[in-house]
Amino acid sequence: MTKYALISVSDKTGIETLAMELESLGYTILSTSRTAKHLRQFCKTLTEVSDYTGFPEILDGRVKTLHPRIHGAILADRSKENHLRNLQEHQIGQIDIVVVNLYPFAEVRMKENSPHDEIIENIDIGGPTLIRAAAKNYRHVTILTDHKDYLPTLEHLKQDNRIPECWSSYLAQKAFAMVANYDAIIADYLEDFRSETAPARDMPPFIDISASMYQPLRYGENPHQKAAFYTNRPGGWSVLHGKELSFNNILDIDASLRAIRLYTEPTVIIIKHCNPCGIGSGSSLSEAYRRAFGTDTVAPFGGIVVVNRSLDLETAVMINRIFTEIIIAPAYEAGVLDVLMKKKSRRLISYDPSFLVRTSNPQEIKTMLWGYLAQDWDLVDEEIETWKVVTRKQPSPEQFKAMIFGWKAVSLLKSNAIALAYQDQVLGFGIGQTSRIDSTSIAIWKAKKYNHDLSQAICASDGFFPYRDSIDELYQAGVKAVIQPGGSKGDEECIQACDELDMAMVFTGYRHFRH
Repeated sequence: MTKYALISVSDKTGIETLAMELESLGYTILSTSRTAKHLRQFCKTLTEVSDYTGFPEILDGRVKTLHPRIHGAILADRSKENHLRNLQEHQIGQIDIVVVNLYPFAEVRMKENSPHDEIIENIDIGGPTLIRAAAKNYRHVTILTDHKDYLPTLEHLKQDNRIPECWSSYLAQKAFAMVANYDAIIADYLEDFRSETAPARDMPPFIDISASMYQPLRYGENPHQKAAFYTNRPGGWSVLHGKELSFNNILDIDASLRAIRLYTEPTVIIIKHCNPCGIGSGSSLSEAYRRAFGTDTVAPFGGIVVVNRSLDLETAVMINRIFTEIIIAPAYEAGVLDVLMKKKSRRLISYDPSFLVRTSNPQEIKTMLWGYLAQDWDLVDEEIETWKVVTRKQPSPEQFKAMIFGWKAVSLLKSNAIALAYQDQVLGFGIGQTSRIDSTSIAIWKAKKYNHDLSQAICASDGFFPYRDSIDELYQAGVKAVIQPGGSKGDEECIQACDELDMAMVFTGYRHFRH
């Protein structure tokens, strides 16, 4: 009886070796037109699917393998006599190996300016059908969807002339997971496409978190926790140098990229444990770095530096003066990498700024013990024209610019959060305390510790002030202007306190609280 291996792949990595080895093991290669054209260079005998089925490809290739002679040959349970009789009655052979990967939907979707029709045309129909059929019948059929599995499968065939069920069931599980992820990416795209024409929408009735393992990690947050990095949108940033990234490194990189996207002027942000410990902007990166480092000159040791301009040599030398674990930049000017790569353990990351325009997932998802929480992303993109001055004292132009800068900064912090800032530098952070007055006190203490003059500073608060105690403490420290969401029962008390103390206060109407 003829042994068939069906091969129909978009990604042809390693397929020549697999096809030639299968042919040497006695398999007849069945293949669709494009794959067949490629494999004819390597295989002595090859049968096109259209010749095997007696039916041509139609609809510009949309229908190639959707035929009973294909799916009967895959789905027949070889342990059932009636299935074997059906095959014999209809002169259908048996396909023992199916090698399929899918049209590059995700790649086409992410390609800049891909038209909708081209994206839709890259939704594979026959491929997932073949995969599901072969995976369902894994006891008799081997399904290969990943080129990394080609050689191990050949080794099994060469050793025993059969595939052990433990391996075929693993391949089947992997195949179903791949198809689920593929379908989820398509559903995500169509949700985005629908939203463009119908902006008002509810939260989706189903949440899919399917993603492929991109990188196994040595451990998680702590050495006893297993971990891996999964993504449904590879690319966007890459490691140019340094040791393998850890779980915590990837968390910090994510926090850094979320933060830097908010700033358009040359800006440097120093991150420590996913929180900024320094933010500065300037006419150049070197000036921005001096301000960011000046926020807190102790915390940056062992931290992460992210910039939003090509990293120049002057700034790189400044960063290089202390131990910096990760440096993240959209590009590196000539000679910079030579300087920075001298420290072998440091990671150097480059990123594509366009990668930060949209997230790869339509919702932010948090894992609970018993389920998931999903919400829209907080993009910190409200119009400042909606902000309201609620005090008799109007903020000066300098104070208002500082409010804009501080409002972005405070949105990045764990709540309750306070940021004291000029228009181009954060002076003190109060992060993650259980009361707002504690965060206020810490921010003031931090600023004074590093000799920052608060007489020209503003205070940004991610949530409302419930009482006037923080206002009083800010005034005593020299702060003359405050920006906060408003919306508390204590708003009038805080407004009255500012009016008494001749302070300006702005309500944004938006809260950027981060648990």
